[in-house]
Amino acid sequence: MTSLNTFECFNDLPKELRILIWEYHFESARLLVIHPSPESQMRNPKREVLLFCCTVLDSATNLVILDERPPSPLINHEAYDIALSCKRIWTPVIFGKDLADSVTSGRARVPLQFALTLASNVPDECNDTRPQARPVYVDWDRDMLYLCVSNAEQAFWAMRSVPWRENVKKLAVLVPQSEFDRAIPFGPTDPIREVLESMTELQELFVVLVPQADVLVPVTTPTPEVLTGLPRDEFGFVPYVEYLKKAGLANNHILYARTAMSFREAMVGMPRKIKLKRVVDVDCLTCSFGYYRRSLSPYR
Repeated sequence: MTSLNTFECFNDLPKELRILIWEYHFESARLLVIHPSPESQMRNPKREVLLFCCTVLDSATNLVILDERPPSPLINHEAYDIALSCKRIWTPVIFGKDLADSVTSGRARVPLQFALTLASNVPDECNDTRPQARPVYVDWDRDMLYLCVSNAEQAFWAMRSVPWRENVKKLAVLVPQSEFDRAIPFGPTDPIREVLESMTELQELFVVLVPQADVLVPVTTPTPEVLTGLPRDEFGFVPYVEYLKKAGLANNHILYARTAMSFREAMVGMPRKIKLKRVVDVDCLTCSFGYYRRSLSPYR
């Protein structure tokens, strides 16, 4: 049985069905994945400014959206009319430049040993000549910003002063792996609270775990049988507790649990309610440096 990579009969479908498909496509939320650009491969994240770029995913399919611009009349009139009816508000954002500028400006809180070296390590690549400097169009009401960075602290601190911080309503933060059991990512609760307070419209905060092979029992990677039946939210994340049960983990991931607790404590007493969720990115694939993609899992 051959696999079907393209569907060439879409225009032959009844109009009512085509409209439903277009509506599903244009209504789908996007996952805006922030990760280091390829230029950051040789940089020390503790002492140099990382350069970031953004990969946009269709959260319903895990497919990378190569053209991040809003729908235009060039697609076809039927699809464009449906796109307009969805009434999405698109805002252009240059993520890579804004995050780097936030760190190098000195407005973002960063670890002391990193701050001492910033003055001599401001990269020339922060100019708009890089491919990553093109704008990504964001619908802040529906889309989620996902800081999927192995050294996520630098991007997180930069959120304190980026010009669009007050527009972010959904934020996911990857918990970095560490060889030190006592080194809790993102530090104490007060700096975390300072960042969250600057994001005045934030409604949901996702603390994300990407499973590591050494914590899985008895298998070394999630098999299709493990993934089958796992509940997923609209962005493809799996609830942390459900993953623990289904994957057969020996115990909780201690570093992850401590980090989630730090975020929870940082939100105590804040004037507005932020919903904290502990989730797992089970579809995240190990890619070459500077790229992000997810498996096209049929088990979603």
